Amino acid sequence: MLLILLAVGCASDAPAWAVHHASIIPTETGLGGTQTWEFFTPAWARSGSEDAFLCGRGQLVTGTVVSALPGCDGCQAAYTLEISELESDCAAPLDTDTAYATPRAMGIGDVPEALADLDPYPGRSLGWYLSVDGVEMEPYGFVYQEALDWAGDLGAPGWITGQTYTLWPAYAWDLRE
Repeated sequence: MLLILLAVGCASDAPAWAVHHASIIPTETGLGGTQTWEFFTPAWARSGSEDAFLCGRGQLVTGTVVSALPGCDGCQAAYTLEISELESDCAAPLDTDTAYATPRAMGIGDVPEALADLDPYPGRSLGWYLSVDGVEMEPYGFVYQEALDWAGDLGAPGWITGQTYTLWPAYAWDLRE
C-alpha cells in the first residue's frame, strides 16, 4: 500500500512546463556559452512560484558561424550548434532526454513583429531564432546584453563580439500536450 501512495505522490511532481534560456558570448568564428532547461510542475502556470520548480539541466553550447537559414528575419549572425551536457539535478528521463539537446542551428536577427509585445527591452533586443532540423529557423525569443538585467541601458545595441548576451524565450514549453 505504501508503494502505491508514493507513486501517486510523485505523479504530481511530473513536469508540466519547461523554460529554455541561455547565456552566450559571440567570437569572430563562432560562439560559446551555456543553455539551461528548467522544469516546473503544473502549479507554475497559475502561480509562477519558485515552489513549482522541479529541476534544471545545464548544457554547454558551442557554435560555428554559417550562412543564415531561411526563417531568420533580418539575420545578423547564424551558427551551427554543438550541445554537450554539463550537469542536471533532474531524474530520468529528463536528465538525458535528447529532445532537450536538439537545436542544430541558431540565428540572431530582428525581433519578429508577432513577438514585439513580449520584448523585455524594446529597441535594445534582437530576435532569437532556432532550427531543430538544420533546414529552417523559427522565431524563439529575444537576445539582449546581459548587463541590461542588472545595470540598465549599457553599451551599443546590436550583436557584438565578446559581449555576453542573455537569450530568453518568448514562451514556455507546455509538456502536458
